[in-house]
Amino acid sequence: MKTIKSWGPLLAAIALFSLVGTYAQAATVTDCGTDVCFTYDDSTRFGTATIVQNSIFFAPTNFKASSTNGDGLKVRRVTLNITIDVTNPEFSMSQFFLEEQGDYLLEGERASVRANGLFAVTSGTKTCENPYSPIFPALPCRKSDTFTAGDLLVQGTLTNWSASSFIDLADNAEWANDTSVVMTLQNNLNATTFVNGEQAFIQKKFAGVGIRVLPEVPVPAAVWLMGSALGVLGMTRRRRFTAQ
Repeated sequence: MKTIKSWGPLLAAIALFSLVGTYAQAATVTDCGTDVCFTYDDSTRFGTATIVQNSIFFAPTNFKASSTNGDGLKVRRVTLNITIDVTNPEFSMSQFFLEEQGDYLLEGERASVRANGLFAVTSGTKTCENPYSPIFPALPCRKSDTFTAGDLLVQGTLTNWSASSFIDLADNAEWANDTSVVMTLQNNLNATTFVNGEQAFIQKKFAGVGIRVLPEVPVPAAVWLMGSALGVLGMTRRRRFTAQ
């Protein structure tokens, strides 16, 4: 493991060129939680985040794919990069949890929808050995995981879907924990119809990322993240009800 001294420009370039399918005009904001700060572009279809302790939550209102009457494949792709910096010198990041939720509607035997994506974390402070290239023997430590909502097959009624992912830096002995990372969340929504009378619709309504920092007492990932998520969803729904 080596400490990065000049990877800042490289990481910035990676973040810039990986913004696929986002709006052209960026609106970068920084929000801080208990031990970390999140810097991200709130002009994407994810929208503005809510921070709870060391977790960041989004409630998108315009992230959807729809195909009707044989329109074929319709795709919505969004990539969001979030720079996460530790602000508490007694802590370092070790684990990252992702939970996503939405709903879909199918009408027609051949109509179909899909939800999947990529969840990745790239170090801003450490390099790891790269055995695949003699030109770059060490690169910023990085770990990624693909996720999917699985088979979405229910016909004729609006149905919920969910997907999740987990990244543990301790899986890499050269990495283990970090104080600054770029987290990448790439999302794909697909809707397909082939003939007249078919309908396929899918949308993302919630995306939450929780970060465990050391030293903390271990808590089961699903219980810990979903407990915070339910609280945020409750606040969001109350706000919308009040506004209406």
